[in-house]
Amino acid sequence: MISTRDATSSDVEAMIRLDTIVSDDGERQEHIQSWVAAGNAVVAEVDGVVVGYAVIEYTFFGQGFITMLQVAEAHRRQGVARQLLTYLENACRTDKLFTSTNNSNEPMQKLLDSVGYSPSGTVYNLDEGDPELFYFKRIANDR
Repeated sequence: MISTRDATSSDVEAMIRLDTIVSDDGERQEHIQSWVAAGNAVVAEVDGVVVGYAVIEYTFFGQGFITMLQVAEAHRRQGVARQLLTYLENACRTDKLFTSTNNSNEPMQKLLDSVGYSPSGTVYNLDEGDPELFYFKRIANDR
């Protein structure tokens, strides 16, 4: 069973271990620590082990934006990312929620489509040759 909760400082090392970008991005560890310290990160666990994390921020034109979503490779396509998205949708403080993914990340695009996100635009030149696709979902305004 997958459980989801707000991340704490004791989760940082596990989040770093499962993150696929840490080895290529020297600042990623600092970002993870900052996200957790700011209360913007959530984790998914299976049997008490952190198997994924996600981050929500409100710096994208004042709207909720899922900045990061990572799932350990061994736990992909088992509902972890879907549960993280649902958790953030329920926690979102705005009635609009955005996220983005690379054009090459077809599994994420399929997931976003399956849970009701709509394409919202494309930004070129962030990752050379791999445009960033933005998505949007209207969140119920009954918070």
